[in-house]
Amino acid sequence: MDTKRFPFKRITVRAIILRRADGALYGVLHLPTSSFSPPGGAIESGETTEQTLLRELEEEQIRLIAPDAGWVERIAVDYFHGKHELNIWYIFLVDDVQQGTSEEILEGRWLDQSQDVWYPGMREKIFLAIRQYLPDMLRLDVTVLESW
Repeated sequence: MDTKRFPFKRITVRAIILRRADGALYGVLHLPTSSFSPPGGAIESGETTEQTLLRELEEEQIRLIAPDAGWVERIAVDYFHGKHELNIWYIFLVDDVQQGTSEEILEGRWLDQSQDVWYPGMREKIFLAIRQYLPDMLRLDVTVLESW
């Protein structure tokens, strides 16, 4: 996709992965000094957003255990102004994740919803997306987010 006509440099697709048993979120580190983010990456020419996400999960050696089929319908959009990046997020419910060795990922792990270890501003947006589509999976009171 040619992003020159838009106010962003690239489009990424990411997976918000929730564990059914406890609502934990799966996050990945790309750099030793960075914060966690949902796994995913940039759209390549000719790809759909779903194709991009499945390719990125494969490249990052992330295997979802018992993902639900509803993820295709649960879409949230975010603009990350720090990188001039449009993010399309899909929300998955899974039993677990198997993380293989990947050159792109330094660490992948389950994070309790109370942990604020995400890229700046990302945590709140993740919770708003969960609240919209899977409110029963939200483990925190997010009334402070009502004004977003």
